[in-house]
Amino acid sequence: MPRHILYLLLLLAPCAYAGPVAAPGDIALRHDIQVLADYGVISGPVTTWPLSWDALAADLQLAVDSDMVLPNAVRRTMQRVIRRASREMSLNNLQLHGRASGMAEPMAIRGYSYTPREDGEASAGLSWRSDRFSVDLNATAVTDPADGQELRADGSRLAVDMGNVTVGISTMDRWWGPGWDGSLILSNNARPMPAVTVGRNRTHPFETKWLSWLGPWDIEVMMGQMEEEREVPDTLFFGMRFAFRPIPSLEIGLSRTAQWCGDDRPCDFDTFWDLFLGRDNVGDAGTTNENEPGNQLAGFDARWSNTWFRQPSAFYAQMIGEDEAGGFPSRYLVLAGFETSGFFRNRWSYRWYAELAGTSCDYISDDRFNCAYNHGIYKTGYRYRGRVVGHAAENDSQIVSTGLVLVSELDKQWEFLLRTGDLNRGGEPDEYNTLTPTKLEIRSVDLTHRRALGENGQYGWIDIGLGYASIDDPVNADSDSEMRGFITWRSQ
Repeated sequence: MPRHILYLLLLLAPCAYAGPVAAPGDIALRHDIQVLADYGVISGPVTTWPLSWDALAADLQLAVDSDMVLPNAVRRTMQRVIRRASREMSLNNLQLHGRASGMAEPMAIRGYSYTPREDGEASAGLSWRSDRFSVDLNATAVTDPADGQELRADGSRLAVDMGNVTVGISTMDRWWGPGWDGSLILSNNARPMPAVTVGRNRTHPFETKWLSWLGPWDIEVMMGQMEEEREVPDTLFFGMRFAFRPIPSLEIGLSRTAQWCGDDRPCDFDTFWDLFLGRDNVGDAGTTNENEPGNQLAGFDARWSNTWFRQPSAFYAQMIGEDEAGGFPSRYLVLAGFETSGFFRNRWSYRWYAELAGTSCDYISDDRFNCAYNHGIYKTGYRYRGRVVGHAAENDSQIVSTGLVLVSELDKQWEFLLRTGDLNRGGEPDEYNTLTPTKLEIRSVDLTHRRALGENGQYGWIDIGLGYASIDDPVNADSDSEMRGFITWRSQ
């Protein structure tokens, strides 16, 4: 595509308003964005989802204006993302969209890719942007809902621009961290909770010399409302993530979440301030079971990329503490992985990854069971509407996953995912574990294909997925297997 055409497409997506965001779930888009980040086209952090299209478009426009020298395959990747940006960011244009899906045996362990949550789903929505406001409204009807809610507003967002800050009300999925199959602190496994959010539009560095070394940076703050049907009804959920790239090959993220307030729990500002400062353990400055501020998780993640044998590759890790010691997180849950990407046959772009997740406290050293995602006061734990908010494998699990993503120039994509590991490895039954109260050994394989219907998705997109899982129960000396599958049509 000629340079002036790319420039015109970017002009259709101006960067000075409360623009839309790219929600997690589209693994091909995430792959393309990560390719551009590894080649220096995108300079800002890309491990905090949703991502601001405003920040992405600013980097893309800079790359076009500067005539950045890129391999042809990477330039084609950039063209795909630019076309997507121009579509997502068009002003004063009412866009209508829909989705319908059917599924047999919904996935118990939900990774990054969007798969239906229920047996049957039908959605309709609209989007509209102005120079200051962004509107995304969605309504979904489902059959046989696991949480009893047949009508949902998941995926909706109302936002207003205040300079380089956007304030919004959102029911969008989130994904915090570099993992491709899981996030220990915030993933799209559970349904998204309604939340007030504050975040940056663009990710340019600090201008002061004292902080400019951080490089491009991003921050997101949220305050969500959990469901009424839990041990402590109407618990509030606070989340904050700061991500930065001090050098182009390194991205670091600092994340923190907390459950607090709720029925019969302290909800005043002093309580929140104690929680924010970390004074929330029984015994800290007069803290008791009656006035304990909340249940917190906090930690960090990093992704370091390099080129070996002409292959862009990266190591990544995430460590999230379930407790606090000396003012810092402790009793870490751990996730680590390796990924590599490239191109072949002048047509396909690919990414391969291998990932390990250990979701017991002190996973590296001691394996404390029935600790992660559980809490003595907020007994429903770190869960929302029947699913854990963190890693989909739940607490006390050890999961190894390997995946392959293929993206074609002809609007086709494939995803292959293999998992093996142990769920709920703790000895005593855990009644709050949403997958299994006792230990299970699992092996599963999933294959997903997505393709456009008509030229450039003129008639929408179709996703087809098939999966198989083998499950062994060593406690009851039993074994089982299941097939699963889904088909989804979406208008864009």
